[in-house]
Amino acid sequence: MWKFSGQIEYECLNCGHVEIVDMDFFECDCVGSQERQMGPENIYELSYRIDCNNCGSEININFTAYEYPVQSLNYVEPEVTGASTSDKPYLEHLPDLYEVQQFELARASAKEIILEVQNNPALIRNIDSRQFEEVVAELFRDKGYEVELTKRTRDGGKDIIAISKDHFGIRLKYFIECKYYGESNKVGVDVVRSLHGVKNTKDGPNKTIVATTSSFTADAVSFVEKEASSSWDISLADYDQIMEWIGSYGLTN
Repeated sequence: MWKFSGQIEYECLNCGHVEIVDMDFFECDCVGSQERQMGPENIYELSYRIDCNNCGSEININFTAYEYPVQSLNYVEPEVTGASTSDKPYLEHLPDLYEVQQFELARASAKEIILEVQNNPALIRNIDSRQFEEVVAELFRDKGYEVELTKRTRDGGKDIIAISKDHFGIRLKYFIECKYYGESNKVGVDVVRSLHGVKNTKDGPNKTIVATTSSFTADAVSFVEKEASSSWDISLADYDQIMEWIGSYGLTN
């Protein structure tokens, strides 16, 4: 078993403030794979967004990492805005015990993950971003929604389409975007504004929801409170809300 590890030291381009972030706080997605002579080449996107702790400027640190051959980091391509850094992640091989625990969790169904997290909330930090999407989809399914988990894309957007029916049989459509972030990596206003923008498009939803294992920046909260046309248009579900949903999973209404 392995994971991306290391610490990234970055300097804000606006004020020169220097911070260090651990790779554990980066969102990691496998965005592609292709067969080559020595097996598959897997492509990962690692992303971290934060507002500078000194001046508040937005900083985005992204890496595209190429694993080839398997368990070998062949190439890492950085893309950083708002800051500068010369650091890159590396692959760390983990102890056998951790490998067994993660092996089982990696193959668990969304329902099994939810039940485990009910007993041990810390496990929510040991799944991956796709499993988080599956967990959120299952939480809505448990409440009676028709749920569709969308295909993975590199350009973001809705991850889940959820359909409910009111007492008159009228269908209501929800678009849900999931952000599996570390505790200190808050979801910014750009994510919220982008999802909200699809509401009035053709085949758009009645409501949009951003769900995260982290929290939201002040600008993101302000956008919902002041710029969205109504509180019905968009909702923000942070870590506490997700854990509340998980806690009520399986309970009869």
